[in-house]
Amino acid sequence: MPHLTEIQVLRFLIQFSLLFVVARVLADVMKRLGQATVIGELMAGLVLGPTLLGHLAPSVYRLLFPPDPLSDHLLEALSWLGVILLLLYTGLETDLTVLRGVGRAALAVSIFGIAIPWASGFILGWELPANYLASSNQRLIFALFIAIAMSISAVPVIAKILIDLDLMRRDLGLLILSAGLLDDTIGWLMLSLVAGLAARGVIDLRSIISIAIAVLVFVGFCYLIGGRIVVRLMRWVDDRGLAEHAGMSAMVGIAMVCAIITQAIGIHAVFGAFIAGLMIGRSSRLRRSDRTELEAATIGVFAPVFFAYSGLKVDLLALHGIGLVLIVLAIAIVGKVIGCTCGALLCKFGLREAVATGVGMNARGGMEIIVALIGLSLGVLTREMYAIVIMVALITSLMTPPLLSWLLAGVERRPSEAKRLERERILARLPFTKEGAKLLVLAGGGPHAQLSAHLAAMLGNHHDASLTVFHASRGEPTPEAEAQFDHHFAQIKSIAELSGVRNVYQRSGSADSIAEAIAKESERGYDAIFAGASPAEGDYALGGEVLHEVVASAQTPVIIARNVGAHMPFRRLLVPTTGAAFSRFGAIMAMLYANAAGARMTAMYVKETPLVSLRGRRTSSHQTNEGIHIIGDMQALAEEIGVRLETLIASGSRPENAILTAAERGQFDLLVLGVQLRPAERGLFFGPKVEHILRSARCALAVVVSPELPAATRT
Repeated sequence: MPHLTEIQVLRFLIQFSLLFVVARVLADVMKRLGQATVIGELMAGLVLGPTLLGHLAPSVYRLLFPPDPLSDHLLEALSWLGVILLLLYTGLETDLTVLRGVGRAALAVSIFGIAIPWASGFILGWELPANYLASSNQRLIFALFIAIAMSISAVPVIAKILIDLDLMRRDLGLLILSAGLLDDTIGWLMLSLVAGLAARGVIDLRSIISIAIAVLVFVGFCYLIGGRIVVRLMRWVDDRGLAEHAGMSAMVGIAMVCAIITQAIGIHAVFGAFIAGLMIGRSSRLRRSDRTELEAATIGVFAPVFFAYSGLKVDLLALHGIGLVLIVLAIAIVGKVIGCTCGALLCKFGLREAVATGVGMNARGGMEIIVALIGLSLGVLTREMYAIVIMVALITSLMTPPLLSWLLAGVERRPSEAKRLERERILARLPFTKEGAKLLVLAGGGPHAQLSAHLAAMLGNHHDASLTVFHASRGEPTPEAEAQFDHHFAQIKSIAELSGVRNVYQRSGSADSIAEAIAKESERGYDAIFAGASPAEGDYALGGEVLHEVVASAQTPVIIARNVGAHMPFRRLLVPTTGAAFSRFGAIMAMLYANAAGARMTAMYVKETPLVSLRGRRTSSHQTNEGIHIIGDMQALAEEIGVRLETLIASGSRPENAILTAAERGQFDLLVLGVQLRPAERGLFFGPKVEHILRSARCALAVVVSPELPAATRT
């Protein structure tokens, strides 16, 4: 096989650039018009392809896209890479847990929404004249492809429409999305079977059974064993990986392995990528940054080129009339809407909501385009039928948003929806959860370091969480320093294991300063940093220059512990709160500890009263109501987390003294303070009131310093 010539390389670069730029420009136009961006990306291919450019300027079209098989195969290979990444991303964003809330209704909608359009599509494919078939002896496979194209939905397009219409969290939105997930899963199974049959070119019972067994074995392995392997691999990469963008690389690598397997056993590669996305999505170590990187590469580069390439293969002007287009479109719309509406009506949804469900499920978008392109590449669909299926995908996606918006106008939210949305709003405040937490503990000896290790262990004792003990040094560590670190690590590991932590790692790093080494390590995506107080350095209650630099540069919460020899785990926690964001943040961290340790927690609000009040009782009443509101807000969060929360409202001219008095009288063994770093030259300073509490408290202390920017969380 000859190598690419310079002209072919140049032509490929020009073709890729044109498809990419025009696709992104038209996607932006569609977004401004309130449509799905995939419509604009597909239209880029229509504009640059034989539909528009080929008819208006055929010489320019032949110059840009000459009949060169090698150049065309380059674009085709790149576009298939794009669709593999797109299906990986689709699987990643597919949350199968949403089926639990609307599982029965989603199953009914999906069954009816597949069965009726599938049957009507099969009849259509079976009855069409032979001139619409690519091969007259593949009537059955052709009919099966048409049936799948009529019955499938497009989860990415549906999700985008639901987001734009603010329906993603409503019951009806969850029903549409869940039924779409079932449709897509069943659709990919059917497509894999039919594509395998088409690739073999033989239709017999043995071939069908072998493909079905291959699908079941692959899916069963991924569900029972492969998913666990992927979860462990993602955790290992997150904990041990040193290369940049290791999470993103791991996701693409897993997708490619699954795509290779499914392609090798006769199932299409895109199905393997979709299953890979489902497995990776189960990992609690999937970082938002990893999702963002994959989304940027897929949605921003590869997917637009794929959809543009799909449109490039369509010549809408070559269609022999619009009669067949209207027939296929009518069968697709009527079958899908009637089927899904019937399923929703059986589950006691109102007529307007049931029809809205059918309309929402009618959007085909990218999935139907993929089905069409697979059918074209396997020689099942003619270019005319391919163009018709593309038209169905375009029109159904364009008509869905306005119809869905009109149908749902005036439909009020159900009480269950309001309750669920409030719960999600409350839980969204959590900086991280125990499941998959990645925590960093700064190595050290003494009671303060031991307390910080205990706090980290109680917040990260889930089997998929990890605790990394880090030793920072200036320059290369000496043998004596390494021996001391090993001793500290053994102590901290023992504390962590007593609390049930399974994954404890040892790491060290060096830089020009200790704080710089810690800051560099913290960039590896930790959810929180735990450190023991170091009051010996400077005239500050908790620490001097090193901790000050760590806190000032951290983009994640920093928890600084000061121990007084208290017995651990703690049983009674006191958490003062002012209602400020950093104060609530400290209270949330205390709740996570209380939930893990089974401790009792008291939230305290101190109403500060001036020595001489000129505003009288109105101000006092306002402050009291404010305190009740703040405490009530915390009670709602504690209830969702599963913490027993007691409340205390006090008043005084010096809140810090009221807090110290309550801590001593109530015999609390841990005082948790949510604070914000104040300007200081060298040491940690959180304000005079906090400083007074730190110096005077007789119980153990945990100071939670909020980052200036929100810590990255998982979705």
